[in-house]
Amino acid sequence: MVKKNFLKSIEHQFPKKYETLIILNPDIEENRLNQFIDKIKDVMSKNGAEFLDFEDWGARKLSYDIKKLNRGKFILVHFSAKGSFIQELERNLRIWDDCIRFQTVVFTKDIEPKKENIEEAVNE
Repeated sequence: MVKKNFLKSIEHQFPKKYETLIILNPDIEENRLNQFIDKIKDVMSKNGAEFLDFEDWGARKLSYDIKKLNRGKFILVHFSAKGSFIQELERNLRIWDDCIRFQTVVFTKDIEPKKENIEEAVNE
């Protein structure tokens, strides 16, 4: 029993890499999307998480209707955080009206910077 509690307490102390796939309303406006991304970054910075990468997969057809929608705008966010942060992130995603669904998983591969980001850093 003591060993289990000890392992759980250690698990929350060291950051892991996560990815969260978020499905948004497909009709979301560009400025509203930017507000959404800024809010995610703000929640991360306030809770000690590190934002790593963001991918906009665009609007795609859903396998089944969710909240009477058959399409959704897919966003993939990579970040590094302690395990306790996931609850706070998901609480904020539930509150956001444009968020249809989301799922967070531990990311096991190393995240390499995109080629454009490397070129920008070299040019600076």
